Amino acid sequence: MNKLQNFDVLIVYNSATAKSASTDSLFPFNSDTPDNIYNGVYGHFLEVCRKRGLKAAFSTSSDVLGPGLCKSFWSYRDNKWSKSFSPCYSNQIFDKVSPGRQKSRASRQLLFSSPLIRPFISPSLYQIFFDKQKTHDHFIEHSLPTLTIEGDTLANLKSSCSHLSSLVDSHPHKSDFSTDIILKDRFGAGGRRIYKFRSHQYSQMLSVLQKNTKVSYIIQPFLNFDKGFTYEDSASTTDIRFIFLGHNILQTYIRVAQKGNYLCNEHKGGLLTYISIKDIPLKLVKKANSIAKSINSPNSLYSLDFIISNNGNSFLLEGNSGPGLDWDITRQKNETHGKQLIDHIVMELRQRIQSDPTSPLS
Repeated sequence: MNKLQNFDVLIVYNSATAKSASTDSLFPFNSDTPDNIYNGVYGHFLEVCRKRGLKAAFSTSSDVLGPGLCKSFWSYRDNKWSKSFSPCYSNQIFDKVSPGRQKSRASRQLLFSSPLIRPFISPSLYQIFFDKQKTHDHFIEHSLPTLTIEGDTLANLKSSCSHLSSLVDSHPHKSDFSTDIILKDRFGAGGRRIYKFRSHQYSQMLSVLQKNTKVSYIIQPFLNFDKGFTYEDSASTTDIRFIFLGHNILQTYIRVAQKGNYLCNEHKGGLLTYISIKDIPLKLVKKANSIAKSINSPNSLYSLDFIISNNGNSFLLEGNSGPGLDWDITRQKNETHGKQLIDHIVMELRQRIQSDPTSPLS
Protein backbone atom coordinates (compact mmCIF):
# COMPACT_ATOMS: atom_id res chain seq x y z
CA MET A 1 0.00 0.00 0.00
CA ASN A 2 1.26 3.50 -0.86
CA LYS A 3 2.36 5.74 2.00
CA LEU A 4 -0.30 7.97 3.57
CA GLN A 5 0.03 11.62 2.49
CA ASN A 6 -0.85 14.27 5.06
CA PHE A 7 -2.20 17.67 3.98
CA ASP A 8 -3.01 20.93 5.70
CA VAL A 9 -6.20 21.18 3.63
CA LEU A 10 -8.16 18.66 1.62
CA ILE A 11 -10.83 19.77 -0.84
CA VAL A 12 -13.48 17.05 -1.07
CA TYR A 13 -15.95 17.48 -3.94
CA ASN A 14 -19.16 15.65 -4.75
CA SER A 15 -18.39 12.67 -7.01
CA ALA A 16 -21.60 13.30 -8.97
CA THR A 17 -19.64 16.16 -10.59
CA ALA A 18 -15.93 15.55 -9.98
CA LYS A 19 -13.88 12.51 -11.03
CA SER A 20 -11.75 10.54 -8.62
CA ALA A 21 -7.99 10.45 -9.23
CA SER A 22 -8.36 6.66 -9.16
CA THR A 23 -10.26 6.75 -12.48
CA ASP A 24 -8.79 7.07 -15.98
CA SER A 25 -9.90 10.72 -16.21
CA LEU A 26 -7.19 13.26 -17.07
CA PHE A 27 -8.84 16.05 -15.06
CA PRO A 28 -11.05 16.27 -11.96
CA PHE A 29 -13.88 17.76 -14.04
CA ASN A 30 -15.06 16.63 -17.45
CA SER A 31 -13.40 18.81 -20.07
CA ASP A 32 -16.22 18.23 -22.56
CA THR A 33 -18.94 19.82 -20.39
CA PRO A 34 -19.56 23.25 -18.80
CA ASP A 35 -18.02 21.78 -15.62
CA ASN A 36 -14.63 22.21 -17.32
CA ILE A 37 -14.48 25.71 -15.81
CA TYR A 38 -13.93 24.11 -12.39
CA ASN A 39 -10.61 22.62 -13.50
CA GLY A 40 -9.23 26.15 -13.64
CA VAL A 41 -11.06 27.30 -10.52
CA TYR A 42 -9.85 24.52 -8.22
CA GLY A 43 -6.43 24.46 -9.82
CA HIS A 44 -6.17 28.13 -8.86
CA PHE A 45 -7.44 27.27 -5.36
CA LEU A 46 -4.59 24.78 -4.88
CA GLU A 47 -2.05 27.23 -6.27
CA VAL A 48 -3.16 29.92 -3.81
CA CYS A 49 -2.88 27.42 -0.97
CA ARG A 50 0.69 26.62 -2.02
CA LYS A 51 1.62 30.31 -2.25
CA ARG A 52 0.17 30.84 1.24
CA GLY A 53 2.28 28.02 2.63
CA LEU A 54 -0.48 25.41 2.83
CA LYS A 55 -0.09 21.86 1.54
CA ALA A 56 -3.40 21.06 -0.18
CA ALA A 57 -4.96 18.44 -2.46
CA PHE A 58 -8.27 17.68 -4.18
CA SER A 59 -10.34 14.52 -3.73
CA THR A 60 -13.96 13.37 -4.09
CA SER A 61 -16.76 11.85 -2.05
CA SER A 62 -16.25 8.49 -3.81
CA ASP A 63 -12.69 8.41 -2.39
CA VAL A 64 -13.73 8.72 1.26
CA LEU A 65 -12.41 5.85 3.39
CA GLY A 66 -12.87 7.28 6.86
CA PRO A 67 -12.79 10.51 8.89
CA GLY A 68 -10.58 12.95 6.96
CA LEU A 69 -9.24 10.05 4.90
CA CYS A 70 -9.47 9.49 1.12
CA LYS A 71 -8.01 6.76 -1.08
CA SER A 72 -6.55 8.98 -3.84
CA PHE A 73 -6.08 12.65 -4.68
CA TRP A 74 -5.34 15.22 -7.35
CA SER A 75 -2.62 17.88 -7.13
CA TYR A 76 -2.00 20.93 -9.31
CA ARG A 77 1.19 22.75 -10.20
CA ASP A 78 2.48 24.78 -13.14
CA ASN A 79 -0.98 24.73 -14.74
CA LYS A 80 -1.06 20.92 -14.78
CA TRP A 81 -3.20 18.39 -12.91
CA SER A 82 -1.58 15.20 -11.67
CA LYS A 83 -3.02 12.26 -9.80
CA SER A 84 -1.82 10.09 -6.95
CA PHE A 85 -3.12 6.70 -5.88
CA SER A 86 -1.76 7.19 -2.37
CA PRO A 87 -4.26 7.60 0.48
CA CYS A 88 -4.45 11.11 1.92
CA TYR A 89 -5.55 12.71 5.15
CA SER A 90 -6.34 16.13 6.58
CA ASN A 91 -8.27 17.34 9.58
CA GLN A 92 -9.18 20.53 7.69
CA ILE A 93 -11.74 19.81 4.95
CA PHE A 94 -13.01 22.31 2.41
CA ASP A 95 -16.25 20.40 1.83
CA LYS A 96 -18.26 20.50 -1.36
CA VAL A 97 -20.24 17.32 -0.70
CA SER A 98 -23.99 17.79 -0.87
CA PRO A 99 -26.00 15.08 0.93
CA GLY A 100 -28.81 15.14 -1.63
CA ARG A 101 -28.33 11.49 -2.52
CA GLN A 102 -28.07 8.63 -0.06
CA LYS A 103 -24.58 7.67 -1.27
CA SER A 104 -23.28 11.23 -0.89
CA ARG A 105 -24.95 11.52 2.50
CA ALA A 106 -23.16 8.37 3.70
CA SER A 107 -19.80 9.64 2.36
CA ARG A 108 -20.23 12.96 4.10
CA GLN A 109 -21.15 11.33 7.40
CA LEU A 110 -18.10 9.07 7.19
CA LEU A 111 -15.79 11.95 6.26
CA PHE A 112 -16.80 13.90 9.38
CA SER A 113 -17.36 10.93 11.69
CA SER A 114 -14.61 12.12 14.05
CA PRO A 115 -14.78 15.39 16.03
CA LEU A 116 -11.13 15.95 15.05
CA ILE A 117 -12.15 16.55 11.43
CA ARG A 118 -13.14 20.16 10.86
CA PRO A 119 -15.39 21.19 7.98
CA PHE A 120 -14.87 24.61 6.47
CA ILE A 121 -18.63 25.05 6.22
CA SER A 122 -20.43 25.74 9.48
CA PRO A 123 -22.45 22.57 10.29
CA SER A 124 -25.28 24.59 11.85
CA LEU A 125 -25.57 26.93 8.86
CA TYR A 126 -25.31 23.97 6.53
CA GLN A 127 -28.38 22.39 8.14
CA ILE A 128 -30.39 25.64 7.92
CA PHE A 129 -29.49 26.59 4.35
CA PHE A 130 -29.47 23.17 2.73
CA ASP A 131 -33.15 22.71 3.62
CA LYS A 132 -35.32 25.48 2.11
CA GLN A 133 -38.12 24.79 4.57
CA LYS A 134 -35.71 25.22 7.49
CA THR A 135 -34.41 28.43 5.91
CA HIS A 136 -37.97 29.78 5.83
CA ASP A 137 -38.75 28.66 9.36
CA HIS A 138 -35.53 30.12 10.76
CA PHE A 139 -35.94 33.48 8.98
CA ILE A 140 -39.71 33.52 8.69
CA GLU A 141 -40.13 37.29 8.97
CA HIS A 142 -37.83 37.83 5.98
CA SER A 143 -38.88 34.92 3.77
CA LEU A 144 -41.50 34.08 1.18
CA PRO A 145 -44.40 31.98 2.53
CA THR A 146 -43.19 28.38 2.17
CA LEU A 147 -44.84 24.99 2.70
CA THR A 148 -43.57 21.46 2.25
CA ILE A 149 -45.95 19.13 0.39
CA GLU A 150 -46.36 16.04 2.53
CA GLY A 151 -47.12 13.13 0.20
CA ASP A 152 -47.74 12.97 -3.53
CA THR A 153 -51.52 12.61 -3.69
CA LEU A 154 -54.01 15.06 -5.14
CA ALA A 155 -55.58 15.52 -1.71
CA ASN A 156 -52.20 16.44 -0.16
CA LEU A 157 -51.48 18.84 -2.98
CA LYS A 158 -54.82 20.63 -2.80
CA SER A 159 -54.58 20.89 0.96
CA SER A 160 -51.08 22.41 0.73
CA CYS A 161 -52.15 24.90 -1.93
CA SER A 162 -55.15 25.92 0.14
CA HIS A 163 -52.93 26.42 3.19
CA LEU A 164 -50.48 28.49 1.13
CA SER A 165 -53.34 30.67 -0.12
CA SER A 166 -54.32 31.35 3.50
CA LEU A 167 -50.75 32.33 4.37
CA VAL A 168 -50.65 34.75 1.45
CA ASP A 169 -54.00 36.28 2.38
CA SER A 170 -52.72 37.04 5.87
CA HIS A 171 -49.31 38.28 4.72
CA PRO A 172 -48.64 42.02 5.33
CA HIS A 173 -47.44 42.36 1.71
CA LYS A 174 -49.94 40.08 0.02
CA SER A 175 -50.26 42.45 -2.95
CA ASP A 176 -46.64 41.57 -3.84
CA PHE A 177 -47.69 38.09 -4.91
CA SER A 178 -49.42 36.83 -8.04
CA THR A 179 -51.81 33.86 -7.98
CA ASP A 180 -49.15 31.66 -9.59
CA ILE A 181 -47.35 28.98 -7.57
CA ILE A 182 -43.69 27.99 -7.55
CA LEU A 183 -43.00 24.29 -7.01
CA LYS A 184 -39.38 23.76 -5.95
CA ASP A 185 -37.07 20.95 -4.87
CA ARG A 186 -36.73 21.42 -1.12
CA PHE A 187 -33.05 20.45 -1.25
CA GLY A 188 -32.24 21.56 -4.80
CA ALA A 189 -29.62 23.97 -6.12
CA GLY A 190 -28.59 25.75 -9.30
CA GLY A 191 -32.14 26.48 -10.43
CA ARG A 192 -32.87 22.80 -11.03
CA ARG A 193 -36.33 21.32 -10.39
CA ILE A 194 -38.11 24.66 -10.14
CA TYR A 195 -41.52 24.94 -11.82
CA LYS A 196 -44.12 27.65 -12.16
CA PHE A 197 -47.85 26.84 -12.37
CA ARG A 198 -51.13 28.68 -12.38
CA SER A 199 -53.02 28.32 -9.13
CA HIS A 200 -55.30 25.44 -10.14
CA GLN A 201 -53.02 23.38 -12.38
CA TYR A 202 -53.21 20.48 -9.97
CA SER A 203 -52.79 17.70 -12.54
CA GLN A 204 -49.60 19.28 -13.92
CA MET A 205 -48.17 19.80 -10.43
CA LEU A 206 -49.11 16.27 -9.41
CA SER A 207 -47.30 14.91 -12.45
CA VAL A 208 -44.07 16.55 -11.25
CA LEU A 209 -44.55 15.22 -7.71
CA GLN A 210 -45.11 11.68 -8.91
CA LYS A 211 -42.29 11.71 -11.48
CA ASN A 212 -39.71 11.21 -8.75
CA THR A 213 -41.22 10.37 -5.39
CA LYS A 214 -37.79 10.55 -3.69
CA VAL A 215 -37.70 14.31 -4.23
CA SER A 216 -39.29 16.49 -1.55
CA TYR A 217 -40.99 19.65 -2.82
CA ILE A 218 -42.00 22.98 -1.34
CA ILE A 219 -44.47 25.50 -2.72
CA GLN A 220 -44.28 29.28 -2.60
CA PRO A 221 -46.37 32.08 -4.09
CA PHE A 222 -44.78 33.68 -7.15
CA LEU A 223 -43.44 37.13 -6.33
CA ASN A 224 -43.79 39.84 -8.98
CA PHE A 225 -40.21 41.17 -9.09
CA ASP A 226 -39.43 42.05 -12.71
CA LYS A 227 -39.52 45.77 -11.84
CA GLY A 228 -38.38 45.62 -8.22
CA PHE A 229 -34.69 46.36 -8.69
CA THR A 230 -33.10 48.83 -11.08
CA TYR A 231 -29.46 48.81 -12.09
CA GLU A 232 -27.96 51.26 -14.57
CA ASP A 233 -31.45 52.65 -15.30
CA SER A 234 -32.77 49.23 -16.27
CA ALA A 235 -35.29 47.20 -14.28
CA SER A 236 -35.35 43.45 -14.80
CA THR A 237 -35.98 40.15 -13.04
CA THR A 238 -33.02 40.15 -10.67
CA ASP A 239 -31.76 38.52 -7.51
CA ILE A 240 -29.13 40.12 -5.28
CA ARG A 241 -26.43 38.14 -3.49
CA PHE A 242 -24.39 39.20 -0.47
CA ILE A 243 -21.36 37.05 0.34
CA PHE A 244 -20.42 37.23 4.02
CA LEU A 245 -17.45 36.10 6.03
CA GLY A 246 -18.85 36.27 9.53
CA HIS A 247 -20.49 39.70 9.90
CA ASN A 248 -18.55 41.29 7.05
CA ILE A 249 -19.81 41.64 3.49
CA LEU A 250 -17.03 40.49 1.15
CA GLN A 251 -18.78 40.84 -2.20
CA THR A 252 -22.12 41.76 -3.75
CA TYR A 253 -23.45 40.82 -7.14
CA ILE A 254 -26.68 40.53 -9.06
CA ARG A 255 -27.97 37.84 -11.39
CA VAL A 256 -30.34 39.00 -14.10
CA ALA A 257 -32.65 36.48 -15.75
CA GLN A 258 -32.92 36.16 -19.50
CA LYS A 259 -35.82 38.06 -21.03
CA GLY A 260 -39.05 36.13 -20.51
CA ASN A 261 -37.57 33.99 -17.74
CA TYR A 262 -37.86 34.33 -13.97
CA LEU A 263 -34.90 32.11 -12.99
CA CYS A 264 -31.81 34.19 -12.33
CA ASN A 265 -29.29 31.37 -11.86
CA GLU A 266 -26.30 31.37 -14.20
CA HIS A 267 -27.04 27.72 -14.96
CA LYS A 268 -30.39 28.91 -16.32
CA GLY A 269 -28.95 31.71 -18.44
CA GLY A 270 -28.81 34.47 -15.84
CA LEU A 271 -26.13 37.14 -16.23
CA LEU A 272 -23.93 37.62 -13.16
CA THR A 273 -22.62 41.14 -12.57
CA TYR A 274 -20.57 42.30 -9.57
CA ILE A 275 -21.83 45.62 -8.27
CA SER A 276 -20.92 48.08 -5.55
CA ILE A 277 -22.82 47.92 -2.30
CA LYS A 278 -23.72 51.57 -3.01
CA ASP A 279 -25.88 50.33 -5.91
CA ILE A 280 -28.06 48.26 -3.56
CA PRO A 281 -30.91 49.90 -1.64
CA LEU A 282 -29.72 50.86 1.85
CA LYS A 283 -32.80 49.24 3.38
CA LEU A 284 -31.81 45.88 1.89
CA VAL A 285 -28.18 46.22 3.01
CA LYS A 286 -29.40 46.85 6.55
CA LYS A 287 -31.66 43.78 6.37
CA ALA A 288 -28.80 41.59 5.15
CA ASN A 289 -26.54 42.86 7.94
CA SER A 290 -29.29 42.28 10.49
CA ILE A 291 -29.69 38.67 9.36
CA ALA A 292 -25.90 38.19 9.48
CA LYS A 293 -25.84 39.55 13.01
CA SER A 294 -28.59 37.11 14.05
CA ILE A 295 -26.63 34.22 12.51
CA ASN A 296 -23.67 35.19 14.69
CA SER A 297 -21.17 32.84 13.07
CA PRO A 298 -18.03 35.01 12.99
CA ASN A 299 -15.75 32.73 10.94
CA SER A 300 -18.28 31.26 8.51
CA LEU A 301 -18.47 31.93 4.79
CA TYR A 302 -22.02 32.08 3.44
CA SER A 303 -24.27 33.99 1.08
CA LEU A 304 -27.74 35.50 1.35
CA ASP A 305 -29.90 35.89 -1.77
CA PHE A 306 -32.72 38.43 -1.97
CA ILE A 307 -35.36 39.54 -4.42
CA ILE A 308 -37.25 42.83 -4.35
CA SER A 309 -40.93 42.95 -5.22
CA ASN A 310 -42.41 45.43 -7.66
CA ASN A 311 -43.80 47.21 -4.60
CA GLY A 312 -40.29 47.62 -3.18
CA ASN A 313 -40.41 44.97 -0.45
CA SER A 314 -37.41 42.64 -0.11
CA PHE A 315 -37.49 38.91 0.65
CA LEU A 316 -34.78 36.41 1.54
CA LEU A 317 -34.90 33.89 -1.28
CA GLU A 318 -32.36 31.47 0.15
CA GLY A 319 -29.03 31.16 1.90
CA ASN A 320 -25.97 29.18 0.92
CA SER A 321 -23.35 27.94 3.36
CA GLY A 322 -20.97 27.09 0.50
CA PRO A 323 -21.21 29.76 -2.22
CA GLY A 324 -20.09 28.47 -5.60
CA LEU A 325 -16.55 29.14 -6.79
CA ASP A 326 -16.62 29.83 -10.50
CA TRP A 327 -16.48 32.64 -13.00
CA ASP A 328 -17.31 33.53 -16.57
CA ILE A 329 -13.93 33.47 -18.34
CA THR A 330 -15.24 35.98 -20.91
CA ARG A 331 -15.71 38.60 -18.18
CA GLN A 332 -12.43 39.69 -16.58
CA LYS A 333 -14.14 41.45 -13.66
CA ASN A 334 -15.97 38.26 -12.68
CA GLU A 335 -12.75 36.23 -12.78
CA THR A 336 -10.97 38.84 -10.66
CA HIS A 337 -13.69 38.79 -8.02
CA GLY A 338 -13.86 34.98 -8.08
CA LYS A 339 -10.13 34.78 -7.41
CA GLN A 340 -10.44 37.36 -4.63
CA LEU A 341 -13.03 35.16 -2.93
CA ILE A 342 -10.70 32.15 -3.12
CA ASP A 343 -7.97 34.27 -1.53
CA HIS A 344 -10.33 35.17 1.35
CA ILE A 345 -11.13 31.47 1.81
CA VAL A 346 -7.48 30.40 1.84
CA MET A 347 -6.58 33.14 4.33
CA GLU A 348 -9.40 31.95 6.59
CA LEU A 349 -8.16 28.36 6.27
CA ARG A 350 -4.64 29.46 7.16
CA GLN A 351 -5.88 31.27 10.27
CA ARG A 352 -7.83 28.19 11.37
CA ILE A 353 -4.82 25.96 10.85
CA GLN A 354 -2.52 28.37 12.73
CA SER A 355 -4.92 28.34 15.68
CA ASP A 356 -4.85 24.53 15.78
CA PRO A 357 -2.29 23.51 18.44
CA THR A 358 -1.60 20.24 16.60
CA SER A 359 -0.65 22.01 13.37
CA PRO A 360 3.00 22.64 12.40
CA LEU A 361 1.89 26.14 11.29
CA SER A 362 0.65 27.08 14.76
